[in-house]
Amino acid sequence: MDKQTILELRGVRKRFGGTPVLEGIDLTVERGEFITLLGSSGCGKTTTLRIIAGLEAPDAGSVVLEGEDITSLEPNRRSVNTVFQNYALFPHMTVAENIGYGLKLRKVPRDAIAAKVAQLLQLVQLEGFGHRMPSQLSGGQRQRVAIARAVAGEPRVLLLDEPLGALDLKLRRQMQLELKRLQKQLGTTFIYITHDQEEAITMSDRIAVMNRGVLEQVGTPNDIYYRPRTSFVASFVGSANILREGGGTYAIRTENVLMAGEPQCTREAAVLEKSFAGGQLRILFRLADGQQITASRYGLDSDIREGSSCRIGWLAEHAVPVADDGQ
Repeated sequence: MDKQTILELRGVRKRFGGTPVLEGIDLTVERGEFITLLGSSGCGKTTTLRIIAGLEAPDAGSVVLEGEDITSLEPNRRSVNTVFQNYALFPHMTVAENIGYGLKLRKVPRDAIAAKVAQLLQLVQLEGFGHRMPSQLSGGQRQRVAIARAVAGEPRVLLLDEPLGALDLKLRRQMQLELKRLQKQLGTTFIYITHDQEEAITMSDRIAVMNRGVLEQVGTPNDIYYRPRTSFVASFVGSANILREGGGTYAIRTENVLMAGEPQCTREAAVLEKSFAGGQLRILFRLADGQQITASRYGLDSDIREGSSCRIGWLAEHAVPVADDGQ
């Protein structure tokens, strides 16, 4: 294991009944990075997280933390902690008591617990909230308390299972930036789970895209978005057209499709549909061979009308070759 590597999953497999859930997961996580497992429901990301935490045993493969095989270790013997979507705060304890609970179980001296709790309250910007009960906090504040409690024992790795899923959109976006700030300040390795592609791109150093129990691609947000390896990754992360022609399969981002009046428009296409969504103009075209292509623009209207035809195209570098997995 490289000195910069903190966690490795080696050939991890899992089945529930006769159904395969993980099909040989190999993943290396670097010390201090924010890595996100991104995928739709049922892809295996939560099972992967539970195996790292020790809440689920793999059928095959191993989990290695800082060079030690921890596959068979109980959860409380791993230097790993988890923040769940519902936060799981103790309702009968104050904020300070929640944060210091794990330290109390480890019989850390009272003065040391108080100092650590004060430090963490400052870190999560909740100074003066230590005496409050969880019911007196907003959703975003409860989330910060859950993170403070999870990092109080200084775990090597913090696992976050869709912790922003219960928040409204505005607060969710605010907390994405807050979580990233906290992770950088703490220097703790974060392994984050979400099905939200925008969230993954905003927060992550690297993204591991999962599909049907396998890792389709692991890379930086730029790699995943601009250089997808498979048609699934191209379609799942952002909006991409999958074009099949000449024996190859290509991903073309909707924003890179050029329309009438723009250069490189060499293909005749029928205009099927025109719509606005969140300030974004989207036009659906049908090519001569029947394949459909969507173009998108922000804040711009167009003279193109449904039922008409026009020329469209794209630059050669924007047609990215991908493995065709039927998506």
